[in-house]
Amino acid sequence: MSRSGLSVRAAPIRTLLAGVAVSAFACAATLAQAADKLIEVQWSDPEIKSFVAANATPRSLGPTADDKLSKLKLPVLAFDATPGVVENTFRLGPRPATERDVVMDEENPVWYQIVENYGDVTVSVSGDLRVQHTFAPDKFPVYENTARGAAPQSGPTVSVFDDRDQGGEEGYLAEYTITKYGVPYTVTVECTEQAKDECRDTTQISKDSDLLKLIRATPPAP
Repeated sequence: MSRSGLSVRAAPIRTLLAGVAVSAFACAATLAQAADKLIEVQWSDPEIKSFVAANATPRSLGPTADDKLSKLKLPVLAFDATPGVVENTFRLGPRPATERDVVMDEENPVWYQIVENYGDVTVSVSGDLRVQHTFAPDKFPVYENTARGAAPQSGPTVSVFDDRDQGGEEGYLAEYTITKYGVPYTVTVECTEQAKDECRDTTQISKDSDLLKLIRATPPAP
């Protein structure tokens, strides 16, 4: 796996981890302009209302991460269990300790990314209220989650990219986006060369989307 991160196109992991300082610097100059381009969160969604009404203690990702997430202006989705695509790689060797990082701009908390490194596989979940660029669906994908002639699969459509073709050192990337509460959330899976077959297992990656749960929601004061 490229320890420097992911390709710029295929996923935001390298872009965010390597470019946080640049983003923070540019934020001050563009904040006013971006303010009228933010996605409106559907805070009245029944799932959010039920979550808030339950007044349950939010899932903790650690004191530092929790402090960051509490500032966000959008609901936070994260995996509430180890994704199956990750579990499948543990046959390659001893289960590594999970390394987690939460990336966001605390001065403009309208996006976040939770990155979890499991050795041969890195999984990230990101949400963003800013208007995003889109790409033609046939420009980058190497695979899709439905084989030609096969019955459609349930769950989000997963696209797989060869990271080496986009400047990465090795391995593959799998990515999908779901929309909840009016907000797009993107899941990116990065696999080493040894685990590249797992990134090609789009059925499992799509199935793992069921593990995405709401872990924090702080509606604006009325």
